Amino acid sequence: MVHSAHLTFVLALSLPVAVMGSGRVSAQDDESAANAATDSATEAGPVLFQPSGDEESSGTTPEFSFGGSQPSTSKLPAADEHAGHDHSHDHEHGESPSPDQIHDDPEQLKVVLEGLPEEVQPDAKAAWDLFKKLDQQLADEMLELRRTQLFYRNGYDQTPSAVIAFREQRNKVWDLMDDQFEAALDLMRFLPSVEAVSYVVTMVQHHVDNDIYDEKTYEGAARLLDIGQNFRFLYLGLGRSAVTTGHFDVAKRVYESLTEEDLEEADLKLKYQLEELEKQYKEEQEAIAKTDPETLPQVQFETTKGNFLIELFPDAAPSSVAHFLKLVENGFYDGLDFSVVSQNILALSGDASGDGRGNSGQFLVDEQDREGARPGLRGSVAIAKMPLGDGKFVENSGSSQFAILYLPIPSLKGQQTVIGRVIEGMGVASRMRRVDPTEKKEKNQIQLPPDAIIAAEIVRRGPELPEPVYVDMKAEIEKAVKAGLLKKKPQNAPQ
Repeated sequence: MVHSAHLTFVLALSLPVAVMGSGRVSAQDDESAANAATDSATEAGPVLFQPSGDEESSGTTPEFSFGGSQPSTSKLPAADEHAGHDHSHDHEHGESPSPDQIHDDPEQLKVVLEGLPEEVQPDAKAAWDLFKKLDQQLADEMLELRRTQLFYRNGYDQTPSAVIAFREQRNKVWDLMDDQFEAALDLMRFLPSVEAVSYVVTMVQHHVDNDIYDEKTYEGAARLLDIGQNFRFLYLGLGRSAVTTGHFDVAKRVYESLTEEDLEEADLKLKYQLEELEKQYKEEQEAIAKTDPETLPQVQFETTKGNFLIELFPDAAPSSVAHFLKLVENGFYDGLDFSVVSQNILALSGDASGDGRGNSGQFLVDEQDREGARPGLRGSVAIAKMPLGDGKFVENSGSSQFAILYLPIPSLKGQQTVIGRVIEGMGVASRMRRVDPTEKKEKNQIQLPPDAIIAAEIVRRGPELPEPVYVDMKAEIEKAVKAGLLKKKPQNAPQ
Protein backbone atom coordinates (compact mmCIF):
# COMPACT_ATOMS: atom_id res chain seq x y z
CA MET A 1 0.00 0.00 0.00
CA VAL A 2 2.84 2.38 0.80
CA HIS A 3 5.80 3.27 -1.34
CA SER A 4 9.18 2.38 0.12
CA ALA A 5 10.60 5.91 -0.02
CA HIS A 6 11.71 7.10 3.41
CA LEU A 7 10.16 10.29 4.80
CA THR A 8 12.04 12.51 7.22
CA PHE A 9 10.32 15.14 9.36
CA VAL A 10 12.63 16.97 11.77
CA LEU A 11 10.59 19.18 14.12
CA ALA A 12 12.37 19.45 17.47
CA LEU A 13 14.44 17.62 20.09
CA SER A 14 13.03 14.11 20.46
CA LEU A 15 14.29 11.05 22.30
CA PRO A 16 13.30 7.58 21.08
CA VAL A 17 10.37 5.94 22.85
CA ALA A 18 10.44 2.17 22.73
CA VAL A 19 7.18 1.22 24.40
CA MET A 20 3.60 2.24 23.66
CA GLY A 21 0.41 2.05 25.70
CA SER A 22 -3.21 3.09 25.63
CA GLY A 23 -4.37 6.63 26.38
CA ARG A 24 -6.59 6.96 29.42
CA VAL A 25 -8.94 9.64 28.11
CA SER A 26 -10.78 9.99 24.82
CA ALA A 27 -13.32 12.75 24.15
CA GLN A 28 -16.78 11.76 22.92
CA ASP A 29 -19.54 14.10 21.95
CA ASP A 30 -22.48 14.71 24.26
CA GLU A 31 -25.11 12.92 22.15
CA SER A 32 -28.50 13.85 23.65
CA ALA A 33 -31.91 14.99 22.57
CA ALA A 34 -31.67 17.94 24.95
CA ASN A 35 -28.12 18.82 23.96
CA ALA A 36 -27.25 17.78 27.48
CA ALA A 37 -25.26 15.04 29.11
CA THR A 38 -25.48 11.63 27.54
CA ASP A 39 -22.22 10.54 25.88
CA SER A 40 -19.47 12.74 27.25
CA ALA A 41 -15.73 12.33 27.28
CA THR A 42 -14.93 8.83 28.52
CA GLU A 43 -11.93 7.08 29.96
CA ALA A 44 -10.92 5.10 26.90
CA GLY A 45 -8.14 5.42 24.39
CA PRO A 46 -7.03 3.67 21.24
CA VAL A 47 -5.31 0.32 21.36
CA LEU A 48 -1.97 0.91 19.74
CA PHE A 49 -1.05 -1.09 16.67
CA GLN A 50 1.95 -3.29 17.40
CA PRO A 51 3.31 -4.58 14.07
CA SER A 52 4.45 -8.17 14.15
CA GLY A 53 5.40 -8.55 10.51
CA ASP A 54 2.49 -10.75 9.49
CA GLU A 55 -0.44 -8.29 9.32
CA GLU A 56 -2.25 -8.05 6.01
CA SER A 57 -0.87 -5.13 4.06
CA SER A 58 0.86 -4.55 0.77
CA GLY A 59 3.74 -2.27 1.62
CA THR A 60 6.05 -0.88 4.24
CA THR A 61 5.55 2.19 6.34
CA PRO A 62 7.71 5.19 5.40
CA GLU A 63 10.03 6.54 8.05
CA PHE A 64 9.20 9.72 9.92
CA SER A 65 12.51 10.47 11.60
CA PHE A 66 13.34 13.00 14.28
CA GLY A 67 16.69 11.57 15.14
CA GLY A 68 18.05 9.53 12.25
CA SER A 69 16.63 6.17 13.29
CA GLN A 70 16.75 3.14 11.03
CA PRO A 71 14.02 2.62 8.40
CA SER A 72 10.83 1.15 9.78
CA THR A 73 9.66 -2.26 8.57
CA SER A 74 6.19 -2.07 10.13
CA LYS A 75 3.15 -2.26 7.88
CA LEU A 76 0.21 0.04 7.37
CA PRO A 77 -3.11 -1.22 8.76
CA ALA A 78 -6.03 -1.78 6.42
CA ALA A 79 -7.52 1.22 4.63
CA ASP A 80 -10.21 1.78 7.25
CA GLU A 81 -10.09 4.87 9.41
CA HIS A 82 -10.86 2.73 12.46
CA ALA A 83 -8.34 0.01 11.71
CA GLY A 84 -5.89 -0.78 14.49
CA HIS A 85 -7.55 1.23 17.23
CA ASP A 86 -10.49 1.12 19.55
CA HIS A 87 -13.25 3.62 20.21
CA SER A 88 -15.25 3.75 23.39
CA HIS A 89 -18.48 3.85 21.43
CA ASP A 90 -19.64 1.63 18.57
CA HIS A 91 -16.52 -0.29 17.56
CA GLU A 92 -14.32 -2.92 19.09
CA HIS A 93 -10.99 -3.55 17.38
CA GLY A 94 -8.01 -5.21 18.94
CA GLU A 95 -7.36 -6.08 22.58
CA SER A 96 -7.06 -3.74 25.52
CA PRO A 97 -3.50 -3.35 26.72
CA SER A 98 -2.48 -4.68 30.11
CA PRO A 99 -2.06 -2.13 32.93
CA ASP A 100 1.74 -2.33 32.88
CA GLN A 101 1.65 -1.03 29.27
CA ILE A 102 -0.11 2.21 30.12
CA HIS A 103 1.85 3.56 33.07
CA ASP A 104 5.25 5.18 33.25
CA ASP A 105 7.98 3.73 35.44
CA PRO A 106 8.97 6.82 37.50
CA GLU A 107 12.33 5.34 38.44
CA GLN A 108 13.19 4.62 34.82
CA LEU A 109 12.20 8.14 33.76
CA LYS A 110 14.24 9.55 36.63
CA VAL A 111 17.31 7.71 35.35
CA VAL A 112 16.75 9.08 31.84
CA LEU A 113 16.21 12.57 33.25
CA GLU A 114 19.47 12.48 35.18
CA GLY A 115 21.27 11.38 32.03
CA LEU A 116 20.21 14.50 30.12
CA PRO A 117 22.57 17.47 29.81
CA GLU A 118 22.42 19.59 32.97
CA GLU A 119 21.10 22.63 31.11
CA VAL A 120 18.16 20.57 29.79
CA GLN A 121 17.19 18.84 33.02
CA PRO A 122 15.15 21.75 34.56
CA ASP A 123 12.98 22.03 31.45
CA ALA A 124 12.52 18.27 31.29
CA LYS A 125 11.55 18.10 34.97
CA ALA A 126 9.11 21.00 34.54
CA ALA A 127 7.50 19.25 31.53
CA TRP A 128 7.14 16.02 33.51
CA ASP A 129 5.63 17.80 36.52
CA LEU A 130 3.17 19.76 34.39
CA PHE A 131 2.00 16.65 32.56
CA LYS A 132 1.36 14.83 35.85
CA LYS A 133 -0.42 17.86 37.31
CA LEU A 134 -2.72 18.23 34.31
CA ASP A 135 -3.33 14.47 34.30
CA GLN A 136 -4.75 14.69 37.82
CA GLN A 137 -6.75 17.84 37.03
CA LEU A 138 -8.25 16.19 33.97
CA ALA A 139 -9.21 13.08 35.97
CA ASP A 140 -10.94 15.26 38.59
CA GLU A 141 -12.82 17.36 36.03
CA MET A 142 -13.79 14.24 34.08
CA LEU A 143 -15.28 12.80 37.25
CA GLU A 144 -17.30 15.99 37.75
CA LEU A 145 -18.44 15.84 34.12
CA ARG A 146 -19.66 12.29 34.64
CA ARG A 147 -21.47 13.33 37.82
CA THR A 148 -23.40 16.12 36.09
CA GLN A 149 -24.19 13.75 33.23
CA LEU A 150 -25.58 11.06 35.51
CA PHE A 151 -27.63 13.57 37.47
CA TYR A 152 -29.27 14.71 34.24
CA ARG A 153 -29.78 11.23 32.82
CA ASN A 154 -31.37 9.89 35.97
CA GLY A 155 -33.74 12.79 36.39
CA TYR A 156 -32.21 14.36 39.50
CA ASP A 157 -31.76 17.69 37.75
CA GLN A 158 -33.05 18.32 34.23
CA THR A 159 -33.48 22.06 34.52
CA PRO A 160 -32.09 24.44 31.86
CA SER A 161 -29.39 25.43 34.35
CA ALA A 162 -28.31 21.77 34.57
CA VAL A 163 -27.88 21.66 30.80
CA ILE A 164 -25.80 24.84 30.92
CA ALA A 165 -23.72 23.44 33.79
CA PHE A 166 -23.01 20.30 31.79
CA ARG A 167 -21.95 22.25 28.71
CA GLU A 168 -19.64 24.46 30.76
CA GLN A 169 -18.07 21.44 32.45
CA ARG A 170 -17.69 19.62 29.14
CA ASN A 171 -16.00 22.65 27.59
CA LYS A 172 -13.71 22.89 30.63
CA VAL A 173 -12.70 19.26 30.09
CA TRP A 174 -12.01 19.92 26.39
CA ASP A 175 -9.80 22.90 27.30
CA LEU A 176 -7.88 20.76 29.78
CA MET A 177 -7.50 18.02 27.17
CA ASP A 178 -5.95 20.53 24.78
CA ASP A 179 -3.64 21.82 27.52
CA GLN A 180 -2.50 18.30 28.33
CA PHE A 181 -2.01 17.57 24.63
CA GLU A 182 0.49 20.41 24.50
CA ALA A 183 2.10 19.24 27.74
CA ALA A 184 2.38 15.67 26.41
CA LEU A 185 4.09 16.89 23.24
CA ASP A 186 6.50 18.92 25.35
CA LEU A 187 7.28 15.92 27.57
CA MET A 188 7.90 13.71 24.52
CA ARG A 189 10.67 16.10 23.49
CA PHE A 190 12.62 15.18 26.63
CA LEU A 191 11.59 11.83 28.11
CA PRO A 192 10.34 8.43 26.85
CA SER A 193 7.00 8.74 28.69
CA VAL A 194 4.60 5.96 27.74
CA GLU A 195 1.69 7.93 29.18
CA ALA A 196 2.57 11.04 27.18
CA VAL A 197 2.84 9.05 23.96
CA SER A 198 -0.43 7.27 24.66
CA TYR A 199 -2.18 10.55 25.31
CA VAL A 200 -0.85 12.04 22.06
CA VAL A 201 -2.21 9.03 20.16
CA THR A 202 -5.62 9.58 21.76
CA MET A 203 -5.66 13.29 20.98
CA VAL A 204 -4.48 12.99 17.38
CA GLN A 205 -7.27 10.47 16.82
CA HIS A 206 -9.75 12.86 18.46
CA HIS A 207 -8.52 15.73 16.29
CA VAL A 208 -8.86 13.74 13.08
CA ASP A 209 -12.33 12.56 14.07
CA ASN A 210 -13.34 16.18 14.68
CA ASP A 211 -11.56 17.96 11.81
CA ILE A 212 -9.10 19.75 14.10
CA TYR A 213 -6.05 20.21 11.91
CA ASP A 214 -3.64 22.49 13.74
CA GLU A 215 0.04 22.60 14.68
CA LYS A 216 -0.48 20.17 17.58
CA THR A 217 -2.10 17.64 15.25
CA TYR A 218 0.78 18.11 12.82
CA GLU A 219 3.53 17.62 15.39
CA GLY A 220 1.74 14.84 17.26
CA ALA A 221 1.10 12.76 14.13
CA ALA A 222 4.67 13.22 12.86
CA ARG A 223 6.24 12.28 16.19
CA LEU A 224 4.10 9.16 16.53
CA LEU A 225 4.94 8.00 13.02
CA ASP A 226 8.60 8.63 13.80
CA ILE A 227 8.56 6.27 16.77
CA GLY A 228 6.87 3.44 14.88
CA GLN A 229 3.13 3.99 15.13
CA ASN A 230 1.40 3.51 11.80
CA PHE A 231 -2.31 4.00 12.23
CA ARG A 232 -3.98 5.19 9.08
CA PHE A 233 -5.42 8.19 10.90
CA LEU A 234 -1.88 9.39 11.73
CA TYR A 235 -1.02 9.65 8.03
CA LEU A 236 -4.30 11.37 7.21
CA GLY A 237 -3.94 13.73 10.17
CA LEU A 238 -0.37 14.58 9.24
CA GLY A 239 -1.20 15.22 5.59
CA ARG A 240 -4.24 17.37 6.29
CA SER A 241 -2.64 19.38 9.10
CA ALA A 242 0.49 19.87 7.00
CA VAL A 243 -1.70 21.52 4.34
CA THR A 244 -3.62 23.70 6.79
CA THR A 245 -0.46 24.86 8.62
CA GLY A 246 1.65 25.53 5.53
CA HIS A 247 4.03 22.53 5.62
CA PHE A 248 3.48 21.68 1.97
CA ASP A 249 6.76 19.80 1.54
CA VAL A 250 5.61 17.40 4.24
CA ALA A 251 2.12 17.10 2.76
CA LYS A 252 3.60 16.22 -0.62
CA ARG A 253 5.77 13.49 0.85
CA VAL A 254 2.88 12.05 2.85
CA TYR A 255 0.61 11.83 -0.19
CA GLU A 256 3.40 10.45 -2.38
CA SER A 257 3.98 7.69 0.16
CA LEU A 258 0.37 6.47 0.13
CA THR A 259 -1.69 4.88 -2.59
CA GLU A 260 -5.11 6.24 -3.55
CA GLU A 261 -6.70 3.30 -1.70
CA ASP A 262 -5.13 4.61 1.51
CA LEU A 263 -6.66 8.07 1.06
CA GLU A 264 -10.15 9.39 1.63
CA GLU A 265 -11.92 11.73 -0.78
CA ALA A 266 -10.80 14.78 1.20
CA ASP A 267 -7.16 13.70 0.96
CA LEU A 268 -7.38 13.04 -2.77
CA LYS A 269 -8.69 16.57 -3.30
CA LEU A 270 -5.81 18.00 -1.26
CA LYS A 271 -3.26 15.81 -3.01
CA TYR A 272 -4.20 16.90 -6.52
CA GLN A 273 -4.55 20.57 -5.64
CA LEU A 274 -1.39 21.01 -3.56
CA GLU A 275 0.18 23.54 -5.94
CA GLU A 276 -2.86 25.83 -5.90
CA LEU A 277 -3.34 25.32 -2.16
CA GLU A 278 0.24 26.39 -1.49
CA LYS A 279 -0.19 29.46 -3.68
CA GLN A 280 -3.38 30.50 -1.89
CA TYR A 281 -1.85 29.83 1.53
CA LYS A 282 1.10 32.12 0.75
CA GLU A 283 -1.25 34.83 -0.56
CA GLU A 284 -3.25 34.65 2.66
CA GLN A 285 -0.16 34.89 4.85
CA GLU A 286 0.99 37.95 2.89
CA ALA A 287 -2.44 39.56 3.32
CA ILE A 288 -2.39 38.86 7.06
CA ALA A 289 1.10 40.34 7.38
CA LYS A 290 0.03 43.55 5.63
CA THR A 291 -2.95 44.14 7.92
CA ASP A 292 -2.94 45.59 11.42
CA PRO A 293 -5.11 43.07 13.31
CA GLU A 294 -6.05 45.70 15.88
CA THR A 295 -8.09 47.49 13.20
CA LEU A 296 -10.22 44.52 12.16
CA PRO A 297 -13.80 43.97 13.37
CA GLN A 298 -14.35 40.93 15.58
CA VAL A 299 -17.48 38.91 16.35
CA GLN A 300 -17.75 36.31 19.10
CA PHE A 301 -20.18 33.42 18.75
CA GLU A 302 -21.42 31.65 21.86
CA THR A 303 -22.63 28.19 20.85
CA THR A 304 -23.78 24.95 22.39
CA LYS A 305 -20.22 23.67 21.87
CA GLY A 306 -18.44 26.71 23.33
CA ASN A 307 -17.21 30.04 21.97
CA PHE A 308 -15.26 30.99 18.87
CA LEU A 309 -14.04 34.37 17.65
CA ILE A 310 -14.18 35.61 14.05
CA GLU A 311 -11.95 38.33 12.61
CA LEU A 312 -13.51 40.13 9.62
CA PHE A 313 -11.91 41.53 6.43
CA PRO A 314 -13.46 44.94 5.64
CA ASP A 315 -10.84 45.74 2.97
CA ALA A 316 -11.56 42.55 1.06
CA ALA A 317 -15.37 42.61 1.34
CA PRO A 318 -16.65 45.90 2.81
CA SER A 319 -20.30 45.50 1.78
CA SER A 320 -20.57 41.90 2.96
CA VAL A 321 -18.80 42.66 6.24
CA ALA A 322 -21.08 45.64 6.90
CA HIS A 323 -24.14 43.45 6.22
CA PHE A 324 -22.84 40.65 8.47
CA LEU A 325 -22.19 43.10 11.32
CA LYS A 326 -25.69 44.53 10.91
CA LEU A 327 -27.22 41.06 11.22
CA VAL A 328 -25.14 40.32 14.32
CA GLU A 329 -26.10 43.65 15.89
CA ASN A 330 -29.80 42.96 15.26
CA GLY A 331 -29.58 39.51 16.90
CA PHE A 332 -30.37 37.72 13.65
CA TYR A 333 -28.07 34.76 14.36
CA ASP A 334 -29.10 34.22 17.99
CA GLY A 335 -30.71 30.79 18.35
CA LEU A 336 -29.99 29.59 14.79
CA ASP A 337 -28.77 26.03 14.19
CA PHE A 338 -25.66 24.83 12.44
CA SER A 339 -27.97 23.30 9.87
CA VAL A 340 -25.30 21.61 7.75
CA VAL A 341 -22.08 20.24 9.22
CA SER A 342 -20.09 18.08 6.80
CA GLN A 343 -17.04 16.04 7.81
CA ASN A 344 -13.84 17.38 6.23
CA ILE A 345 -15.76 20.22 4.56
CA LEU A 346 -17.60 22.91 6.55
CA ALA A 347 -20.17 24.02 9.12
CA LEU A 348 -23.07 26.18 7.88
CA SER A 349 -25.39 28.46 9.84
CA GLY A 350 -27.60 31.49 9.24
CA ASP A 351 -30.62 29.63 7.82
CA ALA A 352 -33.65 30.89 9.80
CA SER A 353 -36.09 28.74 7.80
CA GLY A 354 -34.44 25.39 8.49
CA ASP A 355 -35.06 24.18 4.94
CA GLY A 356 -31.85 25.44 3.33
CA ARG A 357 -33.47 28.50 1.74
CA GLY A 358 -33.37 30.85 4.71
CA ASN A 359 -32.13 34.39 4.20
CA SER A 360 -32.34 37.86 5.71
CA GLY A 361 -34.58 39.23 2.97
CA GLN A 362 -31.66 41.14 1.46
CA PHE A 363 -29.13 39.86 -1.05
CA LEU A 364 -25.57 41.10 -1.48
CA VAL A 365 -23.66 42.09 -4.57
CA ASP A 366 -20.82 39.58 -4.94
CA GLU A 367 -17.38 40.73 -3.83
CA GLN A 368 -15.26 37.67 -4.59
CA ASP A 369 -13.72 39.39 -7.62
CA ARG A 370 -12.54 42.47 -5.74
CA GLU A 371 -8.82 43.15 -5.55
CA GLY A 372 -7.55 41.57 -2.38
CA ALA A 373 -10.36 38.98 -2.20
CA ARG A 374 -9.35 36.21 0.20
CA PRO A 375 -9.15 32.47 -0.53
CA GLY A 376 -11.02 29.71 1.28
CA LEU A 377 -8.63 28.12 3.78
CA ARG A 378 -9.24 26.22 7.01
CA GLY A 379 -11.11 28.56 9.34
CA SER A 380 -12.20 30.91 6.55
CA VAL A 381 -15.72 32.34 6.89
CA ALA A 382 -17.60 32.70 3.60
CA ILE A 383 -21.00 34.06 2.67
CA ALA A 384 -22.98 31.14 1.22
CA LYS A 385 -24.83 31.54 -2.09
CA MET A 386 -27.67 29.65 -3.76
CA PRO A 387 -26.24 26.57 -5.52
CA LEU A 388 -26.97 25.74 -9.13
CA GLY A 389 -25.11 22.44 -9.16
CA ASP A 390 -21.82 21.47 -10.77
CA GLY A 391 -20.00 23.89 -8.49
CA LYS A 392 -21.90 26.93 -9.76
CA PHE A 393 -23.95 29.48 -7.82
CA VAL A 394 -26.62 32.09 -8.45
CA GLU A 395 -24.87 35.43 -8.79
CA ASN A 396 -25.43 37.99 -6.01
CA SER A 397 -27.43 35.52 -3.92
CA GLY A 398 -25.45 35.77 -0.66
CA SER A 399 -27.58 36.81 2.30
CA SER A 400 -27.42 35.53 5.87
CA GLN A 401 -25.99 32.02 5.58
CA PHE A 402 -22.28 31.64 6.25
CA ALA A 403 -19.85 28.73 6.20
CA ILE A 404 -16.78 27.96 8.30
CA LEU A 405 -14.34 25.79 6.33
CA TYR A 406 -12.75 22.75 7.98
CA LEU A 407 -10.31 22.15 5.13
CA PRO A 408 -9.23 24.47 2.30
CA ILE A 409 -11.44 24.70 -0.79
CA PRO A 410 -9.30 26.32 -3.50
CA SER A 411 -12.21 26.56 -5.95
CA LEU A 412 -14.07 28.84 -3.55
CA LYS A 413 -11.93 31.81 -4.59
CA GLY A 414 -13.72 33.62 -7.38
CA GLN A 415 -16.97 31.81 -6.54
CA GLN A 416 -17.96 33.02 -3.06
CA THR A 417 -17.06 35.97 -0.85
CA VAL A 418 -14.77 35.28 2.12
CA ILE A 419 -15.51 37.81 4.87
CA GLY A 420 -13.20 36.66 7.66
CA ARG A 421 -11.60 33.81 9.53
CA VAL A 422 -11.85 32.09 12.90
CA ILE A 423 -8.90 33.26 15.02
CA GLU A 424 -9.87 31.64 18.36
CA GLY A 425 -11.88 28.53 19.12
CA MET A 426 -11.50 26.72 15.80
CA GLY A 427 -11.60 23.48 17.79
CA VAL A 428 -15.06 24.51 19.01
CA ALA A 429 -16.26 25.20 15.47
CA SER A 430 -14.80 21.86 14.35
CA ARG A 431 -16.62 19.84 17.02
CA MET A 432 -20.12 20.80 15.87
CA ARG A 433 -22.43 17.80 15.63
CA ARG A 434 -22.43 16.49 12.05
CA VAL A 435 -25.68 17.22 10.21
CA ASP A 436 -26.55 16.00 6.70
CA PRO A 437 -30.04 17.22 5.68
CA THR A 438 -30.01 14.89 2.66
CA GLU A 439 -29.36 11.75 4.72
CA LYS A 440 -32.22 9.29 4.65
CA LYS A 441 -33.63 8.69 8.14
CA GLU A 442 -34.55 5.17 9.15
CA LYS A 443 -37.87 4.47 10.84
CA ASN A 444 -37.74 5.11 14.60
CA GLN A 445 -34.21 6.49 14.24
CA ILE A 446 -33.36 8.90 17.06
CA GLN A 447 -32.68 12.30 15.56
CA LEU A 448 -30.30 14.33 17.69
CA PRO A 449 -30.66 18.11 17.51
CA PRO A 450 -27.96 20.13 15.77
CA ASP A 451 -25.66 22.44 17.66
CA ALA A 452 -26.74 26.05 17.64
CA ILE A 453 -25.64 29.65 18.08
CA ILE A 454 -26.74 30.87 21.51
CA ALA A 455 -25.71 34.46 20.87
CA ALA A 456 -23.44 36.48 18.57
CA GLU A 457 -21.82 39.70 19.75
CA ILE A 458 -19.65 42.37 18.14
CA VAL A 459 -16.58 42.68 20.37
CA ARG A 460 -14.75 45.15 18.13
CA ARG A 461 -16.45 47.20 15.45
CA GLY A 462 -13.36 48.27 13.49
CA PRO A 463 -13.36 51.03 10.85
CA GLU A 464 -16.44 52.82 9.61
CA LEU A 465 -17.92 50.88 6.70
CA PRO A 466 -20.09 51.89 3.75
CA GLU A 467 -23.71 50.81 3.58
CA PRO A 468 -24.15 47.27 2.20
CA VAL A 469 -24.89 47.05 -1.53
CA TYR A 470 -27.95 44.92 -2.24
CA VAL A 471 -29.55 43.58 -5.42
CA ASP A 472 -33.04 42.68 -6.60
CA MET A 473 -33.01 38.89 -6.10
CA LYS A 474 -36.05 38.42 -8.32
CA ALA A 475 -34.19 40.08 -11.19
CA GLU A 476 -31.12 37.90 -10.51
CA ILE A 477 -33.21 34.73 -10.70
CA GLU A 478 -34.76 35.90 -13.96
CA LYS A 479 -31.25 36.42 -15.34
CA ALA A 480 -30.32 32.87 -14.33
CA VAL A 481 -33.46 31.52 -16.04
CA LYS A 482 -32.66 33.38 -19.25
CA ALA A 483 -29.12 32.07 -19.18
CA GLY A 484 -30.46 28.53 -18.87
CA LEU A 485 -28.99 28.06 -15.40
CA LEU A 486 -32.40 27.74 -13.75
CA LYS A 487 -35.72 26.36 -14.94
CA LYS A 488 -38.74 28.56 -14.34
CA LYS A 489 -41.43 26.88 -12.28
CA PRO A 490 -44.80 26.61 -14.12
CA GLN A 491 -47.41 28.97 -12.74
CA ASN A 492 -49.77 26.10 -11.81
CA ALA A 493 -47.02 24.06 -10.17
CA PRO A 494 -47.56 23.15 -6.48
CA GLN A 495 -45.73 25.42 -4.05
